[in-house]
Formats: sequence, C-alpha cells, structure tokens
Amino acid sequence: MSASGSDLRSSETERMLSIHLTDRCNNRCQFCVVDSPSILKDLVSRERVLSFLEENAGHGYLGVNLHGGEATTRRDFLEILTAIRDLGYPTVILQTNARKLSRPDFARTCVDLGVEKFVVSVHGSRSAVHDAITQVPNSLRHAVHGIRNVKALGAHVRTNSVVSELNYTDLPDIMSLVVDLGVDHINISALHTQGTAMKNFHQVTPRYRDIEPYVAQAVRRVVASGTVLTLEGFPFCTITGNEHHVVDWDRQKFKMLFRNNVLDDYEEYMDHAMRVHGSPCVGCPQRVRCGGVYKEYIDAFGWDEFVPAGGGSRA
Repeated sequence: MSASGSDLRSSETERMLSIHLTDRCNNRCQFCVVDSPSILKDLVSRERVLSFLEENAGHGYLGVNLHGGEATTRRDFLEILTAIRDLGYPTVILQTNARKLSRPDFARTCVDLGVEKFVVSVHGSRSAVHDAITQVPNSLRHAVHGIRNVKALGAHVRTNSVVSELNYTDLPDIMSLVVDLGVDHINISALHTQGTAMKNFHQVTPRYRDIEPYVAQAVRRVVASGTVLTLEGFPFCTITGNEHHVVDWDRQKFKMLFRNNVLDDYEEYMDHAMRVHGSPCVGCPQRVRCGGVYKEYIDAFGWDEFVPAGGGSRA
C-alpha cells in the first residue's frame, strides 16, 4: 500500500484523498504489501467508497488517488471513476500494474473519465525478472503496452519500482527501460515487509548494504536522463548523497480510506505505526526528515548496519 500517487512540487501543501479500492489483484506479486495473492474475499464495499467520496467532496481536496490490490479489476471501476468526476474532484491518479491498460479502448475510457496520472508498477527490465515477481506470464509486456497507450493519450505516467532481493541487481536496467519509454516521473521504493512480503520475508527482503550501490547507480541513470525522480521509504543513511530525492511528505498530505478505516494523515500513520528510529539515529543531522526504518527489518536484522547520515561506513 502506498499513498504517493502525486509528484506535485508546489510550495504549498497539496491535500489529496487516497482510496484502497480492492484487496484483489490480477498479479500475484511475491512482496505484495496487502497480501492480495491470499485474498479470498474482498472487504471493500462500493457503498463505503462512495460515501467516503461524498463526505469529502467540496472540502478542498485536489484529487483522488486510487489503488489496491489492482483497482481496475473491480467490476464497477468505471462507475467509480464516473462518480468521482460527477462529485467535482479535479483529477484522478491511478496506481496500477497497467495490464488492463494494454487494451487501447480501456486506456482511453480511463483518460476520458478523468484519470490524468497513472502510477505503473515496473519491477523488472525483462520478463524473466518482472514476471517472476508478479507470477503472471506476459505481465511486463502488458505493463509496457499500457504505459505506451496512456502516454499516447497525453496522460502523465509515473513508474514505481520496489527494490527487493528478487530484482535489486536489475534496478539500473529497470531505470533504463522506463526512461526509454518516456515516462514523466520515476519512483524507487524500499520494500515494506508486510502482507505477502512478510510471508516470504527471507526470499524477498534485501539488506540495505547490498542494494545501496545499485540504488545509487539507478539514481545516476535517471538523473542523467533528466526525468523527475523520487525515492520512497529509504532510511536516509542508506542513500547518502541522494537524500534530496526523497518524497517531500510535508507538501503532500493524503487522507486515506483503507478498507473500513480512515487515516487522516497517511504519512503520520506510517511514521508512528510502521517505522522506527534507534540509537544510530540519535544526533543524526537527517533525523527530522528521515522516516526511519521499517519495524520488521529491524526485528530481523537489528541496527548494526546503520550509522548517522554522513557518519561513516556501515558494517
């Protein structure tokens, strides 16, 4: 689950709604944070989604960010897009694996109903990596066609690549792929080991010390291309020199509907419920901005590899 559908860069805080539309997905990602591969019954009702939209209409929210699971798998997905438009929300952001967007007619319908930004998951530069993670043949091919379809319609595309044990050596080449596709914004995310990722913890969870050089190389490739880049979920001391690329949550506030729960400030919830700081963080000059480390990672590996940002090498 990620709320960061926006790449807004204004000096003022941008207020958005974020809605977890479904627990179901047509991929079976080995690190799915909401455990979609194991979901047998969807817990997200249309009535609750519509009431959330109605309750917040006219209260200054600049748009609605839709995610799941895979939001496009809902039978009433287009009806929900219509409701968002009719309630007067200025824009829609869709987080998606883009498989259904590989159909040109579906891509056009989404754009016509107000989706202006598509956040597409790309976890491999080739099918051998991406499709192994999603456990669905041709899922990378579908994602690439989906990106091309919505770009041809004039939509904004942001890709998201989650760094895992299954793909971290491929990360620089993933960046080359999405740059060549002409996407507008690239996001690289640290793995959050909940859901299916927790079940597959040791198969999917990389050590930060192992992935750091690959993340740095990936960043250099994106920066050289001139494409907008953000990093999400990384402790600052694991991305030394690239801290300025971290998503600025002070400028992006998301009120989220997650199943039947409303999170008034998604990032505040993540800071208090999902991430921790430890003794290496004391005195760190980045302490105020850094969100810390996911709890599950520390439970498994401890604090030995972390040092204050700029404070030396890790073990």
